Amino acid sequence: MTRPFEKDATLSGAPEKKRSAGLNYAGYPLRLVMAAAAAMLVYFSADSHILKNWNTEESLVVEAVDVGETRVTSDEDQGDRNPFRTMETELALLLLTGEKRGQTFNIVVTQMEGSGIEFGRGGRYILLFDAFDGGAVQYSIADAYRVPSVVGFIVFICGALMALAGRSGVRALAGLLLSIIILLWGYIPLVASGKPPMPLAFLAVLLIAAVTVFSVVRRKQARLVALLGTLGGAAGAFALGCLMVMLWRLTGLSAENAALLATTMPGIDIRGILLSSVIISAIGAVLDVGISITASMSELVEYDPAIPPLTLWTSGIRVGGEVLGSMINTLILAYLGTSLPIAILICNAGPSWIGLLNDPYVGQEILQSLAGTSGLLLTIPITATLFVFQEKLFRRAVEENAENG
Repeated sequence: MTRPFEKDATLSGAPEKKRSAGLNYAGYPLRLVMAAAAAMLVYFSADSHILKNWNTEESLVVEAVDVGETRVTSDEDQGDRNPFRTMETELALLLLTGEKRGQTFNIVVTQMEGSGIEFGRGGRYILLFDAFDGGAVQYSIADAYRVPSVVGFIVFICGALMALAGRSGVRALAGLLLSIIILLWGYIPLVASGKPPMPLAFLAVLLIAAVTVFSVVRRKQARLVALLGTLGGAAGAFALGCLMVMLWRLTGLSAENAALLATTMPGIDIRGILLSSVIISAIGAVLDVGISITASMSELVEYDPAIPPLTLWTSGIRVGGEVLGSMINTLILAYLGTSLPIAILICNAGPSWIGLLNDPYVGQEILQSLAGTSGLLLTIPITATLFVFQEKLFRRAVEENAENG
């Protein structure tokens, strides 16, 4: 009877293992160059397509041919408050879209100081214009034009991943694409249509975990263990999140975007969305830990098929413990990074530690961090235990076949 992981075992000896892995370091530079060339091709193709098909009547894509001086048009004294100053800049713009494409004209753009948009010769921008009674037209720059660059960088990073990781990179990208489709074209539209967010979040996490495991895990027999261990950790994160939401009496309305959503869609379950965000944001880190443990334990079984179950379980726990340290750091820093602007505002206000810990926004961030950490903690023993249980079942089956044979 074939062992669960024997199919993937290579012949003994380091040279054979290296060849079986398909490593070809000499080809990496060429692959990266091809990825860069593909990114440039996509950049110019996307730029040409967008400019030819730009059909927004209230905006145009323009290129700054020349940038004149910037002058302050208002500087009102508002007491202790900082004054809001209006700036005017003379620009010579080349129209890249619209009926007058290719023409150049001079305008004066009005914007608030500190708007974040800096004008430079050769820069491309999205120009908005408002027509008033009497024929007057006011121009403003809404934002920089960056879509081709965004698409180009995405293609380059994906190409570099496939160039360096080979088929594993292709499978990882396929899993990521399917996960994005599940969220953007499945979960979010259904919640927006009025469906309950928490059951849909569980379904989305189940699908994402299954897609990721079956795309990334090479050993077929290890996929079920990785999937069940991941789901167990995610369920633990959700349970702790529910407990904290109940005890801390969080409503989910502390963030500005959540309050806007509640105002726009009065019937939506904001607290359910908060709990859904806990489990969805934790699934990535939990998947990483679960897959890492199953991969390491699978290698141990390949090299020593007779490894004692207790030794195997202890090794899985130790590997999970080391992975846990880096993953918790990644999880906490990810949450802090996304909320950095509001953290700076809170710090600038100079609140006390008591007020800071009692703030509902800070409470939500702590909730997600602690729930995600608990999910990681639970994933390690669940995955290691399930793997050892599967190995025991296999060994028992082998012994029964040997006795019957």
